[in-house]
Amino acid sequence: MGLPMMLQQYCWAACLVICIAISSVDDVGAEQNYGREAVEGNIRLIHGRTENEGSVEIYHATRWGGVCDWWWHMENANVTCKQLGFPGARQFYRRAYFGAHVTTFWVYKMNCLGNETRLEDCYHRPYGRPWLCNAQWAAGVECLPKDEPQGSLRMILGDVPNEGTLETFWDGAWGSVCHTDFGTPDGNVACRQMGYSRGVKSIKTDGHFGFSTGPIILDAVDCEGTEAHITECNMPVTPYQHACPYTHNWDVGVVCKPNVEGDIRLMDGSGPHEGRVEIWHDDAWGTICDDGWDWADANVVCRQAGYRGAVKASGFKGEDFGFTWAPIHTSFVMCTGVEDRLIDCILRDGWTHSCYHVEDASVVCATDDDDTIEIEPKHTRVRIVGMGQGQGRVEVSLGNGWGRVCDPDWSDHEAKTVCYHAGYKWGASRAAGSAEVSAPFDLEAPFIIDGITCSGVENETLSQCQMKVSADMTCATGDVGVVCEGSTAPPSGMSIAVIGGAAGGGVAGLAVAAFAFYYIKFVKPAGGGGQA
Repeated sequence: MGLPMMLQQYCWAACLVICIAISSVDDVGAEQNYGREAVEGNIRLIHGRTENEGSVEIYHATRWGGVCDWWWHMENANVTCKQLGFPGARQFYRRAYFGAHVTTFWVYKMNCLGNETRLEDCYHRPYGRPWLCNAQWAAGVECLPKDEPQGSLRMILGDVPNEGTLETFWDGAWGSVCHTDFGTPDGNVACRQMGYSRGVKSIKTDGHFGFSTGPIILDAVDCEGTEAHITECNMPVTPYQHACPYTHNWDVGVVCKPNVEGDIRLMDGSGPHEGRVEIWHDDAWGTICDDGWDWADANVVCRQAGYRGAVKASGFKGEDFGFTWAPIHTSFVMCTGVEDRLIDCILRDGWTHSCYHVEDASVVCATDDDDTIEIEPKHTRVRIVGMGQGQGRVEVSLGNGWGRVCDPDWSDHEAKTVCYHAGYKWGASRAAGSAEVSAPFDLEAPFIIDGITCSGVENETLSQCQMKVSADMTCATGDVGVVCEGSTAPPSGMSIAVIGGAAGGGVAGLAVAAFAFYYIKFVKPAGGGGQA
C-alpha cells in the first residue's frame, strides 16, 4: 500500500530542501592541508594551538583521515612527531583531547616500535574501516618544539618589545650582530622579519641596550632593503668569522617602528609585492577570510603597501602562499576602492569569521608602470525576495554576500532599474514597501546599502546608479521593495528569490525549479478540485 498523499508531499518537499541546501554549500576550493602536502602516507596535526600539537590525521587514497586512539601510546607519538620534523613527542593524547573535529578515520590499532620513520610503516589494521571509530576517539600528540630556523632574529634587553640588542640564531646558537656597515636597509629587513611592517626607526650602536652573552655571529650584513629575511641579504663575511671586538662592544641594536591597528603585510610570496594578506589587530597579526574578496579590496591593500594597485585578487588555490598558525581576524571586507587603508573599509562581520586558513585572502600587486590595474566596479547583483517571482524585498550583492537596501527616498526610478537588472521589463515596474509584497522578515541579512540614486533612463542597470554603502548596517525606515512588470505571486505562499546580475541563476534557479515541480505535482491538482 502506498504512502498517504500528505506524507508523500512532505517527503517530496524534504527532498527538495535537501537538494537545494546541498547545492548552496560554498566550495572553499582545495581542502586545508595545514601546510602538509596531500601525498599518500603524509600526516598532519589539526586543531592544535601551535604547529607542534593537535589531532593526528594521515593522507590515504584521496583524503585526510584520523587515527583511532586504540593502542595509541608514546612510541606512536614519537614516530608521528619525528615524521613531521620535530625532535620527538612530549605527550600523547587519547579521547579527542583537541576536540571532536575528526570525522573520517582511516586506521585503528596503530602500534609502533619506535624505530619507524613514517607512521604508515607501523603495524596497524587495514585502512578503511571508519565505522570502528567516532569523533570522540581521535588520537593526538604534543611534539617537542623544533629549533628556530636558521637566521631567526630577536631583540633582547630593550624596555619595550620593539627595541633591543639584535640577535640571530645560527647553527644551533643565539648570538649578536656586529654594527659594521649596518644601516637603514639592514634595519628595515630585520624589523619586518620580526613582524614590524613599518620597518626601522633608528639603529643603535656600541651595545646601546646591553651586550649579548652569545657568540658574535654576523658582521658586515649588506641588505638592499627589499628582502623578506636576513638570510637573503649579501653576507661578505662568513657567519662567526668577524672582525669585531670580542667584548661585544659593537653589538648592534634596533628600534623598530611599532605596529598600528590596521597595518597590513603580504606574506610568503616570491617578493614583497605579493602574498597572503595579514592585518594587525588587537596586538597580533592575523589573516583575512576571502569571502567577498574582490578587486576593490585588493587595490586598497596594494596601495596601502605602497604599490599602484592589484594585478591579481583571486583565483588562488588553498595554500598558494603557505600556511600560517596566525588567527583569522575577519571576513567580508567591503571596500569601495578609494579608501587609504583596509581598516577604513567596512568589515561586514566585524572582527569575526567562520572560515579556515584555506580561505585566506591574497593579492599580487603591480610592480611595473605597464602592469594592468583592475579598476572595474564590483559585479553588482540584485535579488527580489518575496512570495512570488519579481515581487518582494530588494537585496543587493557587491561581491561581498547579500544584504538589504535602506532608502527613505526609494522611487519608481530605482525600482524600474532593479527590476530590469533582475531580468524583468522596465515599463510598469514600480516601487513598493516590502510589507506590501509580503517579503519574509530576515534578521540575518544586514543593510549594506544606505541609498540608491538612479537617473530613470530606460534600461539602466544597477551598476550605473550611485550607491552609498551603509556605515553601520542598520536602517530606521525599513526595507525597500518592488513589483516588477510580468511578476507573479504563486498561491502556495512559498518564499523564493529571483536573482539577476553579473552571476545570476545559481541556487535561485534550482529553488525556482524545485518550487515549480512541487506546485505542479501537489498544489495545483489539489487546488483544481482533485480527490475528495
